[in-house]
This record gives sequence, structure tokens and C-alpha cells, in this order.
Amino acid sequence: MYYYGSMALPLTSSSLDATPHQPSTKLPLKAEYAALLSQGGLSVGTVTKVSGPGSYTAMIEMLSVTSQAGYNIAFAGLHDLGVVSLARAGWDLSRVILVDDGSETMQIIALLVAAFDVVVFDATVVDRSWHRLVARAREHKSALVILDRQRTIENHQLRRSPPGVTLVVEELGWSVSTPESPLGSPTLRIVVQEHGLAVGVATVATR
Repeated sequence: MYYYGSMALPLTSSSLDATPHQPSTKLPLKAEYAALLSQGGLSVGTVTKVSGPGSYTAMIEMLSVTSQAGYNIAFAGLHDLGVVSLARAGWDLSRVILVDDGSETMQIIALLVAAFDVVVFDATVVDRSWHRLVARAREHKSALVILDRQRTIENHQLRRSPPGVTLVVEELGWSVSTPESPLGSPTLRIVVQEHGLAVGVATVATR
């Protein structure tokens, strides 16, 4: 299900064409990424920031298992995100919504957290309502994922609710093309920070 521009958002995720999952306090991630986090997954009601030039690729790879496990994921304000990339990574597109609503993106995100398990959005849309958004996400047990490709927002700028986990992602190089990946695929270097402290570094070969 995809929406672009002004629209009336569904207030629940029941309109998604999939079987509801069982409630959980931790959402599954692709194994290579789950192994990097002390919680072993994405905790509900928390904020994760993925920054750097490889952040799009890392996010798509990381959350692919979340989607496959039947969780509902919304994207907001990510103008150049295409469903082809999601499909290639094995996402269940029946549980995905893409929203692009211009200047009202934060208001839209506030609606999405009541209906979706994960809401992913660009760092450039963050405004003064950030702390209220995080409180609402905690209330509804929705995980927030900020994409900051240009590393334009620092944790201290996120007011009283900085991300619990930050992944700083760099692209180390690209593999040769294959029939499954005509443009090749990048190898990522990921630095993991939890509550402002560096806890690990890993190299991940994407597919």
C-alpha cells in the first residue's frame, strides 16, 4: 500500500494485507545487524539513528527481516526511496507504506506511530515537536528510525530524546555485478554507538 502527497491516513494497520503478528518488545533484524546490538534487535518505543553515505543500504538490509517477520513499516519524507530496492531485499511490500507529505511530515509521522511497528524518516524533517513524537512512539510501542545520510543532525540536537542506538555507515567499495544485482552491491563499515558510547565496529557485505 503506497500513498503520495496529501491523503487520509488509516488510523490502524488493519488495512494492511497481512496477518497480524504477536506483540513483542523487540523486533527482529537481519542477523548481521542484530549481532551488533546489545539488545539483539530493535526495541519498541526507542529511537535508532542510521547515518552516513551507506545509511539507506544499511536500513534496507537491516529491516528486511523485520518486514519478512510480519511487522508493519512506514516511510515518511524519503523522496528517493523506491520499492524496487525493498523488493530486491526480500521485503513484504503488503506491510509497507510510503508517505510524502511535504511540510506536514512530522504530523504524519505522529499518526503513523499509532499504526505501524516501525516508522523510518529523514533527519531533515525533525522539528520542535520531536520530544512529543518520541513520547507518542513510546506510548504506542513503535520504533523510530532516523536516516541521516549527510550527517546533518547531531544527537544533542534531538533535544531531550537522543537516539539510544546510532549506526554510522560508510561504503568501503562495491562488488562486481551479478544477475541478481546488476549494479553490484556495497560492503559497509558500521560503527555502533549505544547511548553515546561506541560499542563496536563491523564490516558487512550486502547482497
